[in-house]
Amino acid sequence: MAIYHLSVKTFSRSKGQSATAAIAYRAGAKIKCEHEGRTHDYTKKNDVLHSEIFLPANAPSWATDREQLWNEVEKAEKRKNSTIAREFEVALPNELNEAQRIELVQDFAQQIVARHGCAVDAHLHNGQNMYESKENHHAHIMLSTRQLEQDGFTKKTRELDEKKSGEVVYWREQWAKTANEHLREYGIEIDHRSLKDQGLEREPTIKLGVAASALERKGIKTDRGDINREVAKYNKVIKTNNNDKINDFRKVQIKHATEFYNKVWHTKKELPKHKRKIAEKFPNLYQAFDDLGIPTAEPEPIRSIDYEQERKRIEPVSARLDRQISTERHSNERGRELPPVSSSESNELGQGHNSEVRLTDQTVTSTAPRDIAERPQQPVEPHKLPQATQASLQPDNQAIAAKKKGLTQQTELTTESPEQEAIRASIEGARRVISEVYANEPEKRKKMLKAIDDKIPDIMSGKVVLPPIEIKTTPERVVVRTPKPSKDQDIER
Repeated sequence: MAIYHLSVKTFSRSKGQSATAAIAYRAGAKIKCEHEGRTHDYTKKNDVLHSEIFLPANAPSWATDREQLWNEVEKAEKRKNSTIAREFEVALPNELNEAQRIELVQDFAQQIVARHGCAVDAHLHNGQNMYESKENHHAHIMLSTRQLEQDGFTKKTRELDEKKSGEVVYWREQWAKTANEHLREYGIEIDHRSLKDQGLEREPTIKLGVAASALERKGIKTDRGDINREVAKYNKVIKTNNNDKINDFRKVQIKHATEFYNKVWHTKKELPKHKRKIAEKFPNLYQAFDDLGIPTAEPEPIRSIDYEQERKRIEPVSARLDRQISTERHSNERGRELPPVSSSESNELGQGHNSEVRLTDQTVTSTAPRDIAERPQQPVEPHKLPQATQASLQPDNQAIAAKKKGLTQQTELTTESPEQEAIRASIEGARRVISEVYANEPEKRKKMLKAIDDKIPDIMSGKVVLPPIEIKTTPERVVVRTPKPSKDQDIER
């Protein structure tokens, strides 16, 4: 099926390109470049079907010689960054035979010569050398960048360089008109406009590129190929007008596009780091990265001597604590189990609470119809607890006094001695140093702090000794721990 394709390319010396080399490849010929001093030989290329030169009416006779013509093109340009040639690459309809395709290209090339007065060298390829059994008929129409007159090449055809001139748009439209004239007898037309301008809902495919195309021909799937395959499936679904299927395909497309973007973003982020690493081992690859414009990542920050010394002092302690992680659980930081508080004791502690439980009167309103007789409601009497229960709820002064004495003794036990206070300060200092040293490593910091917390009972008892750490000491403090109220006591409150 005939498709539309026309792309405009330029060849520039700033990119290391040569007009003679480009012509030799497209013509499948052998051309000696006087500017470069070397010969370009592509005579083994076997997919060239036809080559022809088109010149203005007043062109010199030497212009019919392909080698001399393009050497004169090279001589006409003096600067090292000159644009030396242009190319129109067009796709040829498969519906036409070889003679008709040649006639189509001749018609289009003559229009270019008539409008711009330049030299045109057209070459038809069938693409079988590249795509094997798949035919890809196309033409490379090479243009000189200067007008050709009797005295040789003169002024530049700069109108093709300016977007505002609209020349490229004109030639895109002109190729569609010329091709449609030759396809009229087949009832086929091509359109140079985009799918959006045509009002079509079909999605365009993306360009594979040389590398991806080579992999796809070998049967290796690529990210770009996957996107084009999904686009082709989506375009088939659009014809069915099934909204559910269209939405499903759009979700898949968005997913693939997101994955492809993430891969590109990650590669772009990591390339500067790899470039920094290969600077000394692979200088040629490093230079290639430079040519592509890939920046070099900044060197990693050098850690200070104080930081390394602090790290070396903390790491042996943390390693030893990691090996001695305690399996004890459900204990406070002092290693002493808090005494459980029973329900009766919690009642004794709840001084000032009411010893009687009274039920509030509740009135029930019926929504039954008035013609239905309602049963008379009996007055609800307050519920009285047995005397034994009431007596048990009365506060026992002796039990309360004993409980207060136990709390006083427990408070005295939780008062730390100066030696224990020093050990406590060392532990806090170690925790602070670990938090500062491993500020950028949260997982390791959490693990080390947990190991220290688990070993606090052994450290306080002297079984595990921390290395001395210089920290500011704090005044002696007294820690008072009060048993947590029970659930019954909270309910009564």
